[in-house]
Amino acid sequence: MVALDGSLERVSGLADELKLANLQPQIAACRHQLQAGDGIDVAVFGRFKAGKSSFLNHLAGREILPVGVVPLTAVITRLRSGLVERAEVRFGNGTAQSIPLADIALYVAERENPDNRKQVSAVEVELPALKDLAPMRFVDTPGLGSALVHNTEAALKWLPNVGAALVAASCDAPLSARDLALLEELRPHTPRIVLLLTKADLLTEAQRAEVLAFVRRELRRKWDGELPVFFYSVRPGFEGLNENLMRELLLPLAGHHAEAGQEILRHKLQSLADRTLDYLRVGLAAAVQADSSRQTLKERLEAERRDFDLLREELSVLARQWSAAALETSLARLQPNQAALQDRAAAELKRRFSEWRLRLPALLEAWRGWLQGCMAIELTEVSRTQRLMFCEPLHRAEQHLARTLQGFQDRLRGHVKTVLGVSLAPHEIQLQAPEPSSPPVDVGYAFDTAFGLAAHVIPLRLFRRPIERALARKTRWEVEKNLSRLAAAWQDRVAAGICELVRQAERQAAGELGTLEQMLAQKQPNEPLLRRALMEAESVREALRAAGGWIDAQLSALQGTMSVRRAGPAPRTAVLGKPSSRGRVRAEEPPASS
Repeated sequence: MVALDGSLERVSGLADELKLANLQPQIAACRHQLQAGDGIDVAVFGRFKAGKSSFLNHLAGREILPVGVVPLTAVITRLRSGLVERAEVRFGNGTAQSIPLADIALYVAERENPDNRKQVSAVEVELPALKDLAPMRFVDTPGLGSALVHNTEAALKWLPNVGAALVAASCDAPLSARDLALLEELRPHTPRIVLLLTKADLLTEAQRAEVLAFVRRELRRKWDGELPVFFYSVRPGFEGLNENLMRELLLPLAGHHAEAGQEILRHKLQSLADRTLDYLRVGLAAAVQADSSRQTLKERLEAERRDFDLLREELSVLARQWSAAALETSLARLQPNQAALQDRAAAELKRRFSEWRLRLPALLEAWRGWLQGCMAIELTEVSRTQRLMFCEPLHRAEQHLARTLQGFQDRLRGHVKTVLGVSLAPHEIQLQAPEPSSPPVDVGYAFDTAFGLAAHVIPLRLFRRPIERALARKTRWEVEKNLSRLAAAWQDRVAAGICELVRQAERQAAGELGTLEQMLAQKQPNEPLLRRALMEAESVREALRAAGGWIDAQLSALQGTMSVRRAGPAPRTAVLGKPSSRGRVRAEEPPASS
């Protein structure tokens, strides 16, 4: 057995000795993987409403996790095999409480636990139904890109802990720029990444083939390689698609979890060692340079910090401008929707009014209840079909900030190269736009309070036609009002999303600057220490490469028992796809029947 734990302790010791705070999240993730023992955390990531919770409920054979039209709180929920059904809530203060499975929603649903006011850190669920998949643990992460900033933050903070990753994307909106960004963020943390195309029932077989071709083309264009891709549906009649995932991915991973866990840990440690070496080279170069060179680089870094502070103020102004323009643009683009919706509502009101044989107070309540339900359905559809339009300022801000942060990083690398002669490997830009969920709908009362109080004495038989005309006018006005409210609510959520993007960019810039400044503070007396640390880190990296060869040999030895018959010239390993010679993961093609 390869002593990967020793490699971790060696790198961790170097980071502590040299105060490399920027590496601590990666170190903690490696330690988490090491302490997991035989277990592997298979995390399900994806955008809000991508079908993550529905997939896990289907896997468990019953509805364990809440699903609905609102996002979850910032709570990590983990499902694993157990002798009896049980659930435990873990709180931020370190305490835990056993709860019935039926009460899980009280702790993870936004409605019952808004803004995670109950301070839940995680929910652990054990189910006998997952026995065949032990010792894997399935992790339901908060939806990336919901209106709730704490959701996205919780998922991103947990990201380094991932063992294997299933990235869920709905078949009707596959592989967005946000999905590609998430896949990129996952690559340093695990070699085991799978794209799960949910809601496959929405497509015909021909359409699924078209989507698969599109996904593979985009993956090759992005990384010159492919990932395993599986379709999935929770609806009856699609058991064949689901069995592919179980047979080719989950069961082999559970059966050979020890080997796969070693490979995942080695991958995490390799990423950690590479980044450690970067910083050590900077520190060593700074230590042997003349004071004038260190001072030059220090001044350049200080200038970058000042410039970024100014840029942050400019971005705040831009955020307000983008947000203000978004409302006006949205209202203008919604005009065709408004006219069509008003006409449909008026026609439906005319039909329903002829059926309502009620006294006036009951009729007014019936009208309000009908219109409330009608608006909820219609405006939810408007939110769905016009989502890209509403979120356009948010995506524009994401692109702008990513370019800004990339330029900032490139300048830092340029300064280090010019002054110290050290080439830093670029770090991936990790921005996640918190795309909003659909805002609520509200319908006011048909008439003012005084009229409502007197409604019970008004003879409807005499005033039926005037009241019908009044309700028709009120219906059209309510449509216009609710569309305006919808646009304003989207504007508020988009503005909050832009502010969160700015905060993410600030944190990344500050972290990189702080680590470089720490390494720049190294002086000549520290040169022996840094040389020893550099040699130590290089030794760790070589040991990890050797470990990779050992693990690959174990996987090759298991190939005969793990392979499944596929359409193609040769079978392939089913442990999430063995890395190719170019370091990419080969695509797991679904059989011809799918």
